[in-house]
Amino acid sequence: MTHIAPAYTTIAKSNSVERFRPRNWMLCVPGALALGLTLGVSVLALLALFGWRDTGADWSVLNDQWFWRVVRFSLWQALLSAGLSVAFAIPVARAFALDSSLPGRQWFLRWCLLCFVMPSLVLITGMVVLFGRSGLLTPWLGSAWNLYGLSGILLAHVFLNLPFAVRVFSFQWQAIPDTAWKVAVQFNLTAWQRFKLVEWPALRGVLPATFGFIFLLCFNSFAVVLALGGGPRGTTIEVAIYQALKYNFNPSEALMLAATQLIVAGGLFAVFSRLGRLTWLAPASNTAGWLPAYRGVQRWLGRVAYMLCCCFLLAPIAALIPVALRAQLSALPWVDLSRGMAYSLAFAGGSALLAVCLALGMLAVWRHQVGKWRRRLVESAALHHLVIPGMVLSVGLYIFFMPIINWRQWGWVAIVVLNAMIALPFVFSQLKPGMFDYDANYRRLSADLGLCGWALWGRVVLPFLWPALQRALAISFVLALGDFAVFGIFGADQWRTLPWLIYALSGSYRLAEAALASLLLLALSFVALTFLEKQRRYARE
Repeated sequence: MTHIAPAYTTIAKSNSVERFRPRNWMLCVPGALALGLTLGVSVLALLALFGWRDTGADWSVLNDQWFWRVVRFSLWQALLSAGLSVAFAIPVARAFALDSSLPGRQWFLRWCLLCFVMPSLVLITGMVVLFGRSGLLTPWLGSAWNLYGLSGILLAHVFLNLPFAVRVFSFQWQAIPDTAWKVAVQFNLTAWQRFKLVEWPALRGVLPATFGFIFLLCFNSFAVVLALGGGPRGTTIEVAIYQALKYNFNPSEALMLAATQLIVAGGLFAVFSRLGRLTWLAPASNTAGWLPAYRGVQRWLGRVAYMLCCCFLLAPIAALIPVALRAQLSALPWVDLSRGMAYSLAFAGGSALLAVCLALGMLAVWRHQVGKWRRRLVESAALHHLVIPGMVLSVGLYIFFMPIINWRQWGWVAIVVLNAMIALPFVFSQLKPGMFDYDANYRRLSADLGLCGWALWGRVVLPFLWPALQRALAISFVLALGDFAVFGIFGADQWRTLPWLIYALSGSYRLAEAALASLLLLALSFVALTFLEKQRRYARE
């Protein structure tokens, strides 16, 4: 019987592959449409950037000192923001990973995830309440303090990106094998020697990639710089693009700035993507392996760092509550709030569904490819929007279709589509491991049973991917819910979302109403992410 098994396996393998391809070729049609839409959006935007339809970029701006000052400030604030986020995250992540008795460990990781994807306008409103001209903490910061400028930008960027770095580093510490800790104890290594020989090698592998990813996020930041930049000295390339198109209506200058943004951001991503991959959406868990004794001074220093981090991440949100309670219910813009929430939910829900559909279509094409280079081409198409900033896509499409489309009427379509494109890399990365597991375990069995079309995807593949689908929907929904940059280009007053309503209320010094709207937007994000973590727990069980 042993000589029959290899032959049977070979026959079954060849038959299953032959039966699989002709019956499921139509599944590549939605995948081809998804690839066409994703790549088409980028191609049209790039054509507009580089001068098609007689709309060329104004390269004479390169001779303007203002342009180079904007570029220098964009790079400088991103460098400082990334450096501070990484430096503060290391002691917090070490304390979190090595001290299993810290209170609220699981909730802390969930809050870190929420802070990282939190709508920027919620944080900005909390920062204004705490550190603004009439802020709660402003009297203790001295007369030279000013939130609007580099200091406010750094505060907001560290708040948004410190939790991401903490999650990445803490997962690296938790991944150190028990044997390494036990060997360090057997050799009686000091705390410094243990950090140098055991902990630092695990951290060193993700440190450059974490710094680079945060640097890129801060370089592409829009809402934080627009709200807290404080004028021309605090202008980045993204804000300059928005001002050139919306305030001055200078498409040539906007195209030139967008091309610069694309070249710089694309080059940075090409460099940082080679530094390693990051794990930050892993499940929050209280379980840990064997750890050495963590006591004495380093334990208390770690606890102090952990508590300071918790206070820093909770203070801007907690400050919104008393301010929101001071709002007069009769004077609140209930119509605007309800309408803004409805549009936010509709746009975010549509973008999340479209992102998941595009990712599934691309995965249908990806799983049919045999060669590694073909699969890499599909993956590159799904992930290439990490290279092209959302502002670049928005400006390119806005100018390309400006002669033929009334954006005041159809801008909502661009808002939904572009937010789906921005979320697509995260969705594809979440679904690809599940699809890989399905193909490794059940693809040949499904082919042998003759399953194809809806019988295959509706009854087998999608139920298998359901936990990953729920996570992808939740994360893409929250990312689209806090959109500010895309709406800044295509938005209109008749479909104003909650983030732009918060921005308008803060700009008119109606902080109580802005705080209430911010808490409402935060509650929607928290519900979505709680659902994400809940589904992770069910998947583990």
